[in-house]
Amino acid sequence: MRRDTIFVVLTAIVGMWASTACTSDWDDHYGRQAGVNAQSLMDVIEADAQLSRFSMALKRTGMDSVLRADQTYTVWAPTDEALAALDLADDAAIRRTVMNHIARFSYPTSTTGNVVMLNGKTMRYTSAAVFNEATIAEANIAAANGLLHKLSAQIPYRYNLRELMDADSRFAKLAAFVARFDQRVYDERRSTSRDSVFVDYNALLQDPKYGVGDLADEDSLFTMILPTDAVWQTELERIGAAFTPYSADARAADSVRHVQAAQALLGGLTFRGIADDAADSLVTVTGRTIKPVKAYLEGYERIQASNGIVYVASTALNRNDACVWRHVLTTEAEELDSRVAMAGSNCYVRNTNAVSRVQGVSENSYLEVTSGNVDGGSTFYVAGSLATTYDVYVDFVNPVVDGENVAAERTKVTFQLMYRGANGRATAKNQNTPTEITGIDADGVLQPGIISVKAFEAVALPVSDFYDGMWHADPTHAAFETTPTTTLKVQTRVTAADARNGYVRKFRIDRVRLVPVDDN
Repeated sequence: MRRDTIFVVLTAIVGMWASTACTSDWDDHYGRQAGVNAQSLMDVIEADAQLSRFSMALKRTGMDSVLRADQTYTVWAPTDEALAALDLADDAAIRRTVMNHIARFSYPTSTTGNVVMLNGKTMRYTSAAVFNEATIAEANIAAANGLLHKLSAQIPYRYNLRELMDADSRFAKLAAFVARFDQRVYDERRSTSRDSVFVDYNALLQDPKYGVGDLADEDSLFTMILPTDAVWQTELERIGAAFTPYSADARAADSVRHVQAAQALLGGLTFRGIADDAADSLVTVTGRTIKPVKAYLEGYERIQASNGIVYVASTALNRNDACVWRHVLTTEAEELDSRVAMAGSNCYVRNTNAVSRVQGVSENSYLEVTSGNVDGGSTFYVAGSLATTYDVYVDFVNPVVDGENVAAERTKVTFQLMYRGANGRATAKNQNTPTEITGIDADGVLQPGIISVKAFEAVALPVSDFYDGMWHADPTHAAFETTPTTTLKVQTRVTAADARNGYVRKFRIDRVRLVPVDDN
C-alpha cells in the first residue's frame, strides 16, 4: 500500500510539472498568449490605418467576431493598396479573399512546412519575407489571440479544379454537365435526434466506386485536361454515336447518349496525382494508361490549381480514344457469372502458376470445357459493348498445359455471336466452318501457350449495350436486370469420324476479347 501511495504522489507531482511546462507551448499554438499585446487580432487590424479595406472585408464576412475570440489564428493582411482591386460589393470575392488569408493556430515567419488556410488550401513560407508568393511588409505582430503579418500584395488565389471549371466561362458546358449531379443529401452520421444535417454531394465526382474524384478536395491531387466549350461539343458529337442505345423513344436515346459520352470523356481526361509531359505514362481515373505522355499534353495551356494541374485544350484534343472510350472488352472464361454451359457440357476452372507449362494465362485461371458423346460448349457474356466495330477473339490455352503427353490433342470449334440489332431484336452471326485447335501444328511444332483465334472480323454493332457509372451508382437501379445482350458461344464440332481420327470434344479457354477496330 505504501509503495502504491508513493507512486501515486510522485506521479501527481510529475504530472503537475509536465502540465505546467507544456502549458506555455500549448497556449502559444492554440490559445490566447499571456504576456503579449492584450488586444485581439481584430483590434490590432482595426487600429491600423493601412488595413482598413481588409477590416471592412472581415466585417462583411463575419470573421471580425472570430478574430476577437479566444482561439488562436494567424492573419496575413494585405494593405489597402494591395486590396485596391477588391470589389467590396462582391460578397463571393470578399469571402474568397478573406478565407485565403487566415489560418488556424500560430505561424510565425520561422515556420517550416505547410500551412493550411481556412479555405483548406495549403501554403508555405518560401522565406521569412515571402509567404506563398506575397511579400511580407511587417511580420510577427503579436496579438492576444495570434499573429498578424502585413502583406504588400494579396496572396494569389488558386482555384481548385472544380472552382476553376465553374469560374472560367471557357469551360461552361463541362461545368454545367458536372453541376447536373450536384445535390444536398442527408448526413446520417452528423445528424442528431434534434438536428438534421445536409451536405453538398456530387455522385459524378464523389461516388467512392464510380466517381472520377472529388475535384474540389484540397487534400487530393489531380491532373486534368479541360476542353473549352467548342472542343467539348466537338468531341461529344464525335464519340456520341458509339453510345447510341436501343430505344423506341428517340429523345430518351439521345439523352442517354449524351450523358454516357460526357462521362466517358471526363473520365478519360482526368488523372490522379501530378503529371507533366516528362512522365513515362498517365493513368486515367478509370484505369486507362496513356503513352507517350508528351504527345498527349503537347500544345495545351498549363494552369496551376490549388489541388493539381490543368491543361487547357482550346482548339482540339490530342486524341487517345483507347483511354476515353474505345476499350478492349474482356470476359474471363472462368468467371461463373459470365458464362452458361451448354447441355451435356462440363466446365472446370483450372489454375496456373509460376511453374505451369503455359505462362501468360490471364488472371492465372482458365476454363476447361468437356462433353461426352455430343458436341458441347459454353456461351460467354460480353458486358459494355458499344455501337462500334469490333474484331472478336477467343484465347485458347494450349493443351500442353496438362502435360507433354496431351500436347497433340486436337478439337474443332465453331462460334456464334449474338447482339442487339438496330430494331432491338437479337441478331446472330455464325461461323459454322470448324476451326481446329491443337497444341502442335501440322509440322509438329509446338504452338504458343495462348492460341488466339479471330472468331469474327469487323463486326459492326448497331447499338450499345452499356450501363454507365452514374446508372450503377443510383441505388434505385439495384434491382434492374443488366444481363449483357452481346454474347459469344464457343461449341465443339467433332463428328463421329473426327472422333475416330483422334479429335476430342474438349477445349481450354482463357478469355473472350472484343477489340475495337481503329477507324482513324
